[in-house]
Amino acid sequence: MNDLVFDAINGLAGRSPLLDALGRFAAGPLIYLVFVAGAVTMLLAMRGRTRLDNLWMVGQVGAALAVGFAVNRVLRWMELSRRPFESRSVVQLVQHEPGVSFPSNHATAAVTVALVVGVFVSVSWGIGLAVPAVLVALSRVFVGVHWPADILCGAVVGLVATLLVRWAARLLRNRLPGQRPGGPGSRAGSDADAHAHALDTADTVVLARDPDQTVVLPRVR
Repeated sequence: MNDLVFDAINGLAGRSPLLDALGRFAAGPLIYLVFVAGAVTMLLAMRGRTRLDNLWMVGQVGAALAVGFAVNRVLRWMELSRRPFESRSVVQLVQHEPGVSFPSNHATAAVTVALVVGVFVSVSWGIGLAVPAVLVALSRVFVGVHWPADILCGAVVGLVATLLVRWAARLLRNRLPGQRPGGPGSRAGSDADAHAHALDTADTVVLARDPDQTVVLPRVR
């Protein structure tokens, strides 16, 4: 299956100068544009948020990327797969040194950036970044330097890293004082306390009976 999918994608290379140029661009410079777009999206999202919320957002994004690359490093250390051009004939559009190819760092990086933006920053921007992220991932097969399995594993690593960091961050934040929804320091908690104080200090109690009638009673102290 790995060979069949590789042939289907890499077999398109070398047929059209325009398609080849787009493939080279997606396999190389596009990953940097994805990172820049992700960074700009985060900076724009920081406006109107509290400093603590921004720290949580940046911390989760950085942690997800770090976890993804750490997992990749361990998997690459196992040397489970070599570059396609080392063992078979391929249409290779970019120069690349021989070596371990599983999983793809490009796929992990691109997919993780799109995921962390979508999960921690903005869903709409995350969906927008998913398009170039997929192009980056598939182009690595198109130019002949990665197997489809390398790309699939890299994407899965990015997904798992993002979900793991999201779960861990929520667990940690819920255990911190003043960070639980409705707890001390939260907006929900402040609104609830203010409402309770208003009821306690009111001189009257208003009982709603229907939309047209209310009953106002003096408070017994």
